[in-house]
Amino acid sequence: MIILGAGGHAREIIGVLSELEELENLCLYDDVTPHPQATLYDRFPILATKAAAAEALAKDPRFLLGVGKPALRKKLSDDFKSRGGRLTSVISPFARIGRFNVSLGDGLNIMTGAVLTSDIVIGEGTLIHINVTVHHDCIIGDYCELSPGCHILGKAEIGHLTSIGSGAVVLPGVKVGSRVIVGAGAVVTSNIPDGVTVKGVPAKI
Repeated sequence: MIILGAGGHAREIIGVLSELEELENLCLYDDVTPHPQATLYDRFPILATKAAAAEALAKDPRFLLGVGKPALRKKLSDDFKSRGGRLTSVISPFARIGRFNVSLGDGLNIMTGAVLTSDIVIGEGTLIHINVTVHHDCIIGDYCELSPGCHILGKAEIGHLTSIGSGAVVLPGVKVGSRVIVGAGAVVTSNIPDGVTVKGVPAKI
């Protein structure tokens, strides 16, 4: 299995995979950032070319998204799916996911301490980070980033490719558009249109 990315979030994913005892034949891919070492933790190869990545996919088509930014997550996912890769989720054993009417897309990262309750839809490729809560009847779009400690309250909706900052709160019933950036610590009290950045308490464009 290959993790796309070799930075901080990829290392956190390795921690989750260790808890799941799924480290066998694991490698990472990063053709952008130079790495002085050919391996991470003296164990996991870092592949730096598309040819090396193709060889790894031929052995095991599964890939995980190891980056945070929504647009980059989608770009990498589309690229590797076009090469025959299979977008795969990683879910921490220390996350809590409700048993009733929870729909999870492919390629999710659900990290330690995340809590998803009931009647929830999570789209493809979304990152739900450490200690995030998503409450009843929420809809989260594709390739979103829910940063550590943010809270999406009941019946809220988050559009595609949107980033919710660390510690932010989206209040019940609020709709946040696609390609939105919500600043850290913001409190979103009213609907937010597509393609804007909001911050503050209450959050404003």
